[in-house]
Amino acid sequence: MAFQETLLGLLPSAVKTFLEGSSRRDLLHKVNASLLVFDNRVCHLETGTMVEFQAHTGTMDVSQLAAASARLLGESTAPHSILLLLPPAVFVATRQTLPGINRDSLVSALSLQADSMLPANDSPLSLAVNSKALDLTDTPVALWTRNDLLVEYFNAFAAEGLFVAAIKPRVLNIEPTSAVLLDADATSLTLIRSQQDAVLQWMQIDRADLADEEFNQQWQSAITNEIRLGVSDSETGRGEQELLELSDLEQYRGTATPLAHQDYSFFPPGALTARKQVEKGRKLMVAAALFAGLLFLGAIPFIIQSIQFRSLAATLESQRVLSADARQDQAAVVNFENELGPLYDYPEQRVRDAMYTLQAVLSPTQLSSLEISKGIVRLQGSSSEPQAILQRLEGDPMFTEVAFSRATSNDRFFIDLRLSTVNFDAYMVRYFPD
Repeated sequence: MAFQETLLGLLPSAVKTFLEGSSRRDLLHKVNASLLVFDNRVCHLETGTMVEFQAHTGTMDVSQLAAASARLLGESTAPHSILLLLPPAVFVATRQTLPGINRDSLVSALSLQADSMLPANDSPLSLAVNSKALDLTDTPVALWTRNDLLVEYFNAFAAEGLFVAAIKPRVLNIEPTSAVLLDADATSLTLIRSQQDAVLQWMQIDRADLADEEFNQQWQSAITNEIRLGVSDSETGRGEQELLELSDLEQYRGTATPLAHQDYSFFPPGALTARKQVEKGRKLMVAAALFAGLLFLGAIPFIIQSIQFRSLAATLESQRVLSADARQDQAAVVNFENELGPLYDYPEQRVRDAMYTLQAVLSPTQLSSLEISKGIVRLQGSSSEPQAILQRLEGDPMFTEVAFSRATSNDRFFIDLRLSTVNFDAYMVRYFPD
């Protein structure tokens, strides 16, 4: 999980948002029960009810806390999505100077330096930081906690039938204010200064250390200094700054705001996995809807064509009804043409014109025989220049396919030709194909 968070932090913000989806935001917005832990008590902030649980000296018994939370929420039948607000001592804060680092690379830069900032730690860590802090300071405050601790809380509550959506320091669940916050419980003190939902200072000390006079003086001096810095950062411009001490559950109940400082929320891996399963199902539904939409868009041309085809078919049918009489008349005309066509289209040989043309071409040659049949003319006669006669016949446009049908002898010639205006073969193919 730590490797995945580190890899996610190295990606550009746009890609990170796409891959991360809305799991973290959705988990926070689905929270319907805020449980705040203070000393050995846990309080349901929405109802104000609280119960005590057994705690060991200096440590918190997670299983006892989960059991107490189950008793606290046991009367409600609705499923709970819990924001667990833990003491600041559960978290570790670091400040690091990061020159030249922008918002998009802040998480990756901090993740890469985790080993040097927390050298005593040998467990995978989760990081929470508000990237807007870079606009306010060169040394942003980052909060860390162990992954295995997040898993322990999630599993302990899951064993009681409760779902922990997010875990956050209780002092950061306060409505944004210009005041410097001091969380004070039985074991430790934590001083917080924030602006625009970004933590600018996080200082923590064990109460046992305050018994040392030097430590105590340093702590008081640090509080005074933070109040002074808070005055300079205040947008009101007033010359004073309030120190808000939170030393009891009642003080937390009146100032709690679930979405305050939400960038400093930690999300157990189990909660992210469960949310991503829900998102996966939702994305599958969206994908199915998109696929159906694409199919519909792809089918639109075919639907339009189908509608047009039906419309044109209906129009054609109506036109057929309207043109029935005309088609009957047309059929009668076609039938008449089919019956009388062989007579009308019978080739006209124009014998008279052919005879006059032959007389002009052959004169003064004498013919002994002339036969005309189906456009074919056969000539026999005598001439001293039969080749000249053949050439004159070929040059006349009324004749075609002029040739000697037999060899000439004793000045006799035999010539066959066809009238160019007559085509009996085409006539026979058209009307008598068989």
